[in-house]
Amino acid sequence: NAQTSGSQPIQPVITAYLGVKNALTQDNGTAVQNAAKILYDAIDKVPMEKLSTSDHKVWMDNQEKLSYHAEHIKGTDDLDHQREHFVQLSVYFYKIVKGMNENSVDLYYQFCPMANDGKGAYWVSEIETISNPYFGKRMMKCGSTKETIPAYN
Repeated sequence: NAQTSGSQPIQPVITAYLGVKNALTQDNGTAVQNAAKILYDAIDKVPMEKLSTSDHKVWMDNQEKLSYHAEHIKGTDDLDHQREHFVQLSVYFYKIVKGMNENSVDLYYQFCPMANDGKGAYWVSEIETISNPYFGKRMMKCGSTKETIPAYN
């Protein structure tokens, strides 16, 4: 079973990140905050002894930063502040899913050129259709898919 933590120790982290992303698309700061609490706990509970040597290195290189930004997002219900940290959270999350190849579904690395004060920002989605976490209802369709990270099998 692809969902068992034995074969995919970081699956709860992937699921929780997507929960934060989806709450941001809905412009719901309280839901984002709650989703970030789940993410923060999931990061903390990754069974590192179940990671391969190469996965362990990828995880250790990025886990602290991932946790730092999750902590900031769970500490506020202010959408602007949450989105600011989501920019960086997504950078480290991408490095983890790309480097570990543990995702049970295809993931899409997406980019919005307008986000992050016009500097642009990426996010990872489980759906190919653009649903923008940085602008939510204001510009839901702004962005494009830059890469597909195929499901591990």
